[in-house]
Amino acid sequence: MKIPKDEVVKFVVKSVLHRRTARSQHELIDMVNAELRKVDPEYAIAGKRLRDIVVRMPEVEMRVEIKKGGIPNKCPACGSGLKKVYNRNLKGKKILEYLKCAKCGYVGHDQKWAPRKYQFWVGKKS
Repeated sequence: MKIPKDEVVKFVVKSVLHRRTARSQHELIDMVNAELRKVDPEYAIAGKRLRDIVVRMPEVEMRVEIKKGGIPNKCPACGSGLKKVYNRNLKGKKILEYLKCAKCGYVGHDQKWAPRKYQFWVGKKS
């Protein structure tokens, strides 16, 4: 297995996402790896690295669907820091309302913090 350079991966991601939306991270990995293997049969990329590259691509949009899980210290989608937003309930108790990542747009709320599914597309979703 050979690891492709980031520039090659970015080009392939833009190419495959111009044709269609990836409805999951697994689907995006399959699409990207299939195109990479046309360049070199030994090329392959893993999900975490692909997600890290996609987060740094301003032309690619990413949506994270969430499920119940523990409160993360770092963004579960891209690994950067999270902003905790608090509110006060009727008794004046401070409660965590949601978590937000400024880098990738991840938002966790309603006790749902763990990623369940990712979607990726280029440009504005219609």
